[in-house]
Amino acid sequence: MSSVSSSPKTVEEIFKDYSARRAGIVRALTHDVDEFYNLCDPEKENLCLYGHPNETWEVNLPAEEVPPELPEPALGINFARDGMNRRDWLSLVAVHSDCWLLSVAFFFGTRLNQNERYAQCFSEMQVGMGAESSSGQMFGWR
Repeated sequence: MSSVSSSPKTVEEIFKDYSARRAGIVRALTHDVDEFYNLCDPEKENLCLYGHPNETWEVNLPAEEVPPELPEPALGINFARDGMNRRDWLSLVAVHSDCWLLSVAFFFGTRLNQNERYAQCFSEMQVGMGAESSSGQMFGWR
C-alpha cells in the first residue's frame, strides 16, 4: 500500500476521511474504470482496491504488517474478473468496497472516547431542540 495515511480524531474528520476514500473508489469504478480493470489481472496475487484519504485509489497487495494499519479490503478482487460479466464484477467490487469503507470508519470510531463519539451528535440535537446545557452533562458523560 502507498504511504498515504490518515488518523482522524473527531467524528467530523472520520466523515471527511470516509468521503474522500469513497470518492477515490468511485473514481476507480467509473472515470478510471478501464485502468482499474486492467490493473486487476487475474494472473496476479490477491489484489485489493484501496481508497485513500486524498481521494485517490490504488490496486495493490494487502498490507503485510500484522495487524494491518487499517481493516483489510476484500482480497482477491482480481480472481473473478474474467469469470463474470464486467458490469457484474464491478458491482461486486463496489459492494465489497462499501463494506470496507464502513469498516474503516468504524475502526477510527472505536478510537474515540465516549465523549468524542456522542458529544458532537447530541450537541447538534440540542441546538435543534433549543436546549442550553452541554450535551455530555445531560447524559452524565462529562
